[in-house]
Amino acid sequence: MCVAYALEHKLQIYVDWTDSVWSHGDESFYTYFNLVNMPVLKSLDDIPEDATYYPQYWKGNIKTPFSQELFLKQKELGLSVAMLGPSTPTTADVIVHSSFSNRALYPDSAFFANVFRVIDQRITIPVFQRQTEHKLSAAIGFHIRGTDRSRNRGRAELSMQFMAVNAVTHGALAGQHMVAVGDDAYSIEIWKRYFPQTVVFSKLVLDNTSAKGNHNACKEELVSTKDSMNVEMIVDFFTLASCSRVISTFKDSRFAQEARRLAPFVNLMLRNE
Repeated sequence: MCVAYALEHKLQIYVDWTDSVWSHGDESFYTYFNLVNMPVLKSLDDIPEDATYYPQYWKGNIKTPFSQELFLKQKELGLSVAMLGPSTPTTADVIVHSSFSNRALYPDSAFFANVFRVIDQRITIPVFQRQTEHKLSAAIGFHIRGTDRSRNRGRAELSMQFMAVNAVTHGALAGQHMVAVGDDAYSIEIWKRYFPQTVVFSKLVLDNTSAKGNHNACKEELVSTKDSMNVEMIVDFFTLASCSRVISTFKDSRFAQEARRLAPFVNLMLRNE
């Protein structure tokens, strides 16, 4: 949404991943990605001191991570920008938008693929290897979503049963190669009971399975670094997007939805083609 808005209004864009969802150290959005073919702000330090802000709270606080505490106080502090669009004030020099509970789905993701590039070889090389070694272009990819979305084992089992039925209808019993990525060790264990031949790529995220979601876990609750988990998650995403078909749980994860949308542009984003 922010990319679309910035492109439409010819605004410079800066992506801040300093909150704990993505960073527990020095890693940032620009560790893994770059934005091209559009105006970009290289550093928050490049914002003029006399710049005006919307919401006004960010004047003097622009380097403050958007934490869960701020999210809970967003009404009190006037932080909610809601969905970016025609009603968004454009007189301010700087518009600060958080994607917390504010996400937009686009039927055509070509505009995003045109500006988004993966620059971290820890991501690109493994994806290319998987594409070749596992013939992903002819494989079914499964996103096995659990953790904070499966609050009890009974629900996780029902979710896997639903996905197993969906898999059968799309050729799982016809010998088609199947690969899976996921965020929940128990859900993957259930899945392997149905389809033990499935190649499961995710590893670190399973060692760090948290009932509240790994993205909400603090540094002390994880056995792996946030950076290494980010890399694995992004590799898993592009693995899924490289498959001939993507299937997810009964609520169809956002992860799977975006993998389908961006599937035609995988090589563009990874190879800068």
